[in-house]
Amino acid sequence: MELVENKSLVFVEAAHFSYDGTVKLKLSDKRELKLAAEIWTGLGQPKDLPLTDEQQELLEKEACYTTIRNKTLNFLATREHSAFELRRKLQQRFYKSGAFDVSALVERCLLEMQKRDFQSDERFTNRFVESKLANNPHGPYRILQDLQNRGISREMSDEILNKLGNQELWLKKALKCLERLHKKGKKQTPAVLNQKLYQRGFSWETIELALAEYQNFIKHSESGELNADPETFTTENP
Repeated sequence: MELVENKSLVFVEAAHFSYDGTVKLKLSDKRELKLAAEIWTGLGQPKDLPLTDEQQELLEKEACYTTIRNKTLNFLATREHSAFELRRKLQQRFYKSGAFDVSALVERCLLEMQKRDFQSDERFTNRFVESKLANNPHGPYRILQDLQNRGISREMSDEILNKLGNQELWLKKALKCLERLHKKGKKQTPAVLNQKLYQRGFSWETIELALAEYQNFIKHSESGELNADPETFTTENP
């Protein structure tokens, strides 16, 4: 007698379309899958026929992609992200989805975001540099390092830094650092100040100019020609 394998067939019991272009499928095995409606339409919406293994795998994969896509949009809604940041966050979040190649789905999602202009490394870099210049007394090499850590190329970083910054700006930033250190009231040697500015990403040329101005300020303040605790000191001081 020929033995017949008793394999449960899986049907789509219900399909609910949403305004955002997705469809939620309720399967006979209790699974619920949310995916792009065009995928379901492309299969011919086979509600009265059992799903093949290939169809079930496709629906599962597309449901995983929809979840990745929605999470990506949530990340981008909070702030600009580099592609590197998004890739790292998504792979960390979905690495347990072992049934599919998550890396391939993430790359597919990033490509879609870029084509729709939802994600742009150039736009991210501009916003990142603008924020650093407005809020942090850091030099260009510190900002370059921060951008590199976020996957931005040196070429793009240099281009945008050169567009938004200049030597005068970096000197003002370095002097701002020295001003903060001065207000702490602790005397520090030029070598220590040199190192602190270097750690904050300033070039040797900028450090030399800033320290010269700082020493000039100290000299005049000690002689009583300047207020001993000014709100700021700049290259305009005598």
